[in-house]
Amino acid sequence: MRLVRYTLLLVSLVGGAGCPGEGDDDITPDGPLPVAELQAGSAALDGTGFVDVQSGQVVDLIAGAQGGFHVWINVKVFGAEGDLGLEREATKVSDGTLVLAGLTAPISVPHDAMLDWWENPQAPPSFMCPTPIGVSIVDEEIRIAVKLKSATGTVLGEDEVVVTPHCAAGDNHDWCQTICSGM
Repeated sequence: MRLVRYTLLLVSLVGGAGCPGEGDDDITPDGPLPVAELQAGSAALDGTGFVDVQSGQVVDLIAGAQGGFHVWINVKVFGAEGDLGLEREATKVSDGTLVLAGLTAPISVPHDAMLDWWENPQAPPSFMCPTPIGVSIVDEEIRIAVKLKSATGTVLGEDEVVVTPHCAAGDNHDWCQTICSGM
């Protein structure tokens, strides 16, 4: 009887060693591998919908309620669901200057995202300016890294997008140039 137990134990240990998705196959030096797919993009001028963007694409700086400016960064999700967090961090491509530090917005992803790509209907604003003195983001490439996180902070998916914020023509153009150019 003891031989049978040891044989079963040995078979289960050896048999499970190479199965994908078990054990060390899901671990990286930085923790578990992301389980969801995430695609970063933008949104319409009013912040609704998901808009694909090409790397470096010009996006308008949108005037906010408190006098600052933001860009819309939105996502498509596949393979995650629930009340999650969408973390965004922005840096200038040219020199790595931090423009937006780890801002997290709540995002409620329905079960539909487990079956097919789901697009967030309303993008959270990613605040870009006013910028610190000497830091301009106008017509500069900005890399925005996004991470989809669980309630416990586990990264479920990540992506990044490079956009070039631009002060749109109109009533707010001069104000945008002033506070977004580091003057």
